[in-house]
Amino acid sequence: METTELLVPPLASEQSDPVAMREVDVFIDIPAAEYHSDKKIVGHSALVQILRSPEHFMHYITPGGFKETPTLKFGTALHCAYLEPEKFAKEYIEIPKIDRRTKEGKLKAEEYEALAGTKIALEKPEMEMVHAILAKLSMHVKAQKFRLAAVTEKSYFWVDEDTGIQCRIRCDMVVLDEHGNIVALLDLKTTTDASRNVFWRSIEDYGYDLQAAFYVDAVKVAIGREVPFYILAVESAAPYGVALYRIGAASIEVGRRKYRAALQLLDWCRKNDSYPSYQPQPYCEEEEIDLPSWRVKQALAEYA
Repeated sequence: METTELLVPPLASEQSDPVAMREVDVFIDIPAAEYHSDKKIVGHSALVQILRSPEHFMHYITPGGFKETPTLKFGTALHCAYLEPEKFAKEYIEIPKIDRRTKEGKLKAEEYEALAGTKIALEKPEMEMVHAILAKLSMHVKAQKFRLAAVTEKSYFWVDEDTGIQCRIRCDMVVLDEHGNIVALLDLKTTTDASRNVFWRSIEDYGYDLQAAFYVDAVKVAIGREVPFYILAVESAAPYGVALYRIGAASIEVGRRKYRAALQLLDWCRKNDSYPSYQPQPYCEEEEIDLPSWRVKQALAEYA
C-alpha cells in the first residue's frame, strides 16, 4: 500500500513532561483545502459513503465527483461565520438578491461576482439568515459557554491499527478546560427540524453516529481517554430553533460498529482493486425487496 507522510504531532500520552504539552496540542492547524487534499486519507464522510456502496465512495473522493449544493454552500458559510468569524469577514461579501432566471438577472449576477473577486458572494437574504442564526446560537447558554472555551477547526491524523488505513478528523470545536485539557468535542449541524423526536433520524440518516464514534475514538488514540461528543443542531428556517445534544453511549457503539465495518470494507476494496456498486458485476442478480417487518405489521393491522 502506498503511504503518505502524516502530519501527526506526538501523542500527549507519550510526553515525559506532562507540563510540556497540553492535550489540545495533539491537534494541528492546517487549511481545510490541505486537510482534504490527500484522498488516500479517509474521514468520516467517506466512510459513510462506502457503507452505501464502494462505488459511491470512489465517486465521492474523485475530484469533481462531489458537488456543492446551495444548502451545503450556506452550511459552509454559517460554519465559517460561527467558528472563524475573522475569516468570514475577509472571505465573504454580501450582494443584492438577484433573479438568476432572467437574462438580465444572469448578467447582473456575473457583474456582482466579478466585483466580489475572490470573495464568496452571499445574497442579502442569506447574509441576514447567517446573522439571525448566529444570534440564536449565542442565546443557548451551554452552547455559548462551550464556544467561549473552545478552539475551532482543529485537525488530527492517525493510522488505524487493524487495517493500516490512514484516517483524519477535523473538529468544529474542541472544548478545553483552563489547563488546555479536552473536555468535549462539538460539531455544528444545520437541519430542518432540531427537535429531539425528529433529529435522531438525521443522526441515523446522515451517519452522525458514525462520525461521533470515529471522533471519540480518534481522540482516545491521541490522549488515552474518551471525551463526549456533542451536536449543536440549528434549524435553517425561522425561528431557527437550536438544540444541544450529547450523543449517548448506545449510539456511539452503533457508530463504532459502522465505521469499523466501513474500514474493513475499504481495506478489502483496496487490496482487491474493486469498488462494486449495490449488485457487483458480473454476477448481478435480482433481489427480493420488502417493507421493513415493523411496517408490514403496522400496515396489515391498519388495513385489516
